[in-house]
Amino acid sequence: TLCCPSRQAPSAMQKLKGAVLEPPKLYFDQKTWIQTKLGNKISKNSLLYGSSKIRVLGKTIVEPGVIIRGDLATVDLGKNCIICENSVIRPPDQRFPKKLVFIPLKIGDHCIIERNSIIQAAKIEDYVQIGENCVIGKRCMISSCVKILDDTVLAPNTVCPPFTVFGGSPGKVVGRLPPSFQKFCKEQTTTFYRNFVEGKASTSSSAK
Repeated sequence: TLCCPSRQAPSAMQKLKGAVLEPPKLYFDQKTWIQTKLGNKISKNSLLYGSSKIRVLGKTIVEPGVIIRGDLATVDLGKNCIICENSVIRPPDQRFPKKLVFIPLKIGDHCIIERNSIIQAAKIEDYVQIGENCVIGKRCMISSCVKILDDTVLAPNTVCPPFTVFGGSPGKVVGRLPPSFQKFCKEQTTTFYRNFVEGKASTSSSAK
């Protein structure tokens, strides 16, 4: 299976120190992946319900096992995002006196959603990293430059201010991010995309 950038260079991602190291190339089989005209690389083993309402702006990777529920409401994915395996992106619902309405979900550019996370936010802005096994509750608003630690559970309607680190259950602010976080996120996503290429993996460079 594939790995997100944070698992390619965990010390850099966790400590946010130093330059982004060039990871080894990760190869994918053309038979099990779709490449779109905009440069998106989408696993055929992902499930995109209501694909006509799922808009992906370009150079985004959607790994195996990912579920995106465009059948409920529009889902917008920005450029250079990485949606890691077995994550679920589901538009949130809002209950009114006489009916239940699903709200469109928008994710900005250069965002990373790690494996096994469930996303029901209303909006995730640019340069956001969401760790493994997270639950982002209904209608959450996550500003640009936010990091969500592994195993975090954000309660519904949580608002995450810029340059904050959230952790715990229920999730709360546990730290601050440096001004360079935006640049760091951009380098992580673009480097990972550049090294995720079609071809036959060798023993030394294959994903584990």
